[in-house]
Amino acid sequence: MEVQFKVTSADLAIDMTPETESQGSLIGAMMRPAFYPKPPEEVTHKETHISHLFFAGDLVYKVKKAVRFLFLDYSTLAKRRHYLQEELRLNRRLAPSVYLGVMPIGFDEARWRLGGLAEPAEYTLVMRRLPDKRMLPFLLDTGQVNGEMMAYLAQLLAGFHGAAERVGEMQLNDYPAPLAQKWQENVADLEPFLGQAAERETLQAIGDSGRTFFQAHNDLLVRRASQGWVRDVHGDLHAEHICFAPEGIQIFDCIEFSAGLRRCDLASEIAFLLMDLTVRGGESLCEPFLARYRQRLPDPDLPTLLPFFECYRALVRAKVHALRLGRWNEESARYFAFAQRFTWEQRKPFVVLISGFSGSGKSTLARALSHRLGMPVSNSDIVRKTLAGKAGRYLVPLHADIYSPAFTEKTYAKMAREAEKQVLLGKGAILDATFGRKAQREKIIQLAAKHKVPLLLIHCSSDEATTERRLRLRTAQGTDVSDGRWEIYIAQKAVYEPLNEFPPEHVLELETDAPIEQLVGDCERFLRSRLGLTDKNQFSIAAD
Repeated sequence: MEVQFKVTSADLAIDMTPETESQGSLIGAMMRPAFYPKPPEEVTHKETHISHLFFAGDLVYKVKKAVRFLFLDYSTLAKRRHYLQEELRLNRRLAPSVYLGVMPIGFDEARWRLGGLAEPAEYTLVMRRLPDKRMLPFLLDTGQVNGEMMAYLAQLLAGFHGAAERVGEMQLNDYPAPLAQKWQENVADLEPFLGQAAERETLQAIGDSGRTFFQAHNDLLVRRASQGWVRDVHGDLHAEHICFAPEGIQIFDCIEFSAGLRRCDLASEIAFLLMDLTVRGGESLCEPFLARYRQRLPDPDLPTLLPFFECYRALVRAKVHALRLGRWNEESARYFAFAQRFTWEQRKPFVVLISGFSGSGKSTLARALSHRLGMPVSNSDIVRKTLAGKAGRYLVPLHADIYSPAFTEKTYAKMAREAEKQVLLGKGAILDATFGRKAQREKIIQLAAKHKVPLLLIHCSSDEATTERRLRLRTAQGTDVSDGRWEIYIAQKAVYEPLNEFPPEHVLELETDAPIEQLVGDCERFLRSRLGLTDKNQFSIAAD
């Protein structure tokens, strides 16, 4: 069943056992190269709240701490041996070349020995050391991951999931209720870490969205359980546990200490990975992964379930990072920012126009808002240059070449088609362009009316000194896709047609001199206040 243990700061206080003191001397012994059969040049030590890991040459040795928590118990030698053997057995499913065996550690003649004839005083799990530069986080950070690699990973996981042990009906007792309870616990656990009113407001919106999800999809969750979609899988599937090793993908460090935590809906396991990829900047890799996964293991419910489970897993990661440091931190904030995407799911599809002159900050805002809402952006500069087969800066007069009226009309028509595609997919879209002419805006008004979706406009502006500074800096750097510059700004102002066709309540006039986080917050509050309306006819705009 889908379970997530509740961890508080009190739980992280280690409950030491009498064996902890003897483990202290073992740590010192295992830090010496001579302890190992093939002494390495050096030994490095990593400590977690439940284990010690020793990196000795090509091998890694793990010793479990003699600790007891609410969610695990390693307090006796027998229990530590049992869970090391479970870790070996379970992880060999997805990392067969990594997990080598469990060895006894004896204590004789006043010293620790690996193996030997003495009565075992401790046990260690022996693993092959994986190359750091083939770990998925490193590959993501260095831009080395492509769609083909993700498709291969999806194929591997789909095979594993398809063959995974199904959780029996007796263990699926009332599946949605405990899941809903864990959702509420995660929300409640995060609240003490949030200091700003805006963050608490967002957390409340996340909690409300979860309750709405459970009310709407209780029958679906019951059916998922009865149909066998809840299985014994990895349980902790995020990027740090995946290595594209030379011999093939190795997925390691599954949850071994609790079958309940390891058993979850397959959608939840996949959502964990997709969420982590997105937070780490790899959102474009999710599509090739999902395409191959669904090809190998068809699951018609994934589009409905993924947004919820992605949010659920993101909240857990935000909480874990906060508990590790005892305070809110950058990593917590990244996962929390992703989690709030879920609050927009029940409002989709809708369309947002982000308009303004060159240098108004509209593209910076559009990218930030896209990340927060989980919606694609159609940027006029990118669309224009894609249509023209151009790349990089392309400085020509405003009404010439790819900036001619005919080519500009072609660009806006393409943006409208991209937006319609996203609306039909149920996602909606953010359109980032000047939208200085009424005819350009009317294409989107007609699209929204045709599909009966909400359409809202955010009009960006800044004082001329700020605009000029931004444009001159952009020109000097020469790296932006936009060709906007001061003379273009002047020309755009000269032909601008006011936003008369939009009712005032559908428009947010936004001065972009404030920090981007503040601006995004202002936009989200505006969108929530307008999209909270239940009658979509209130958004209809008559197009001439």
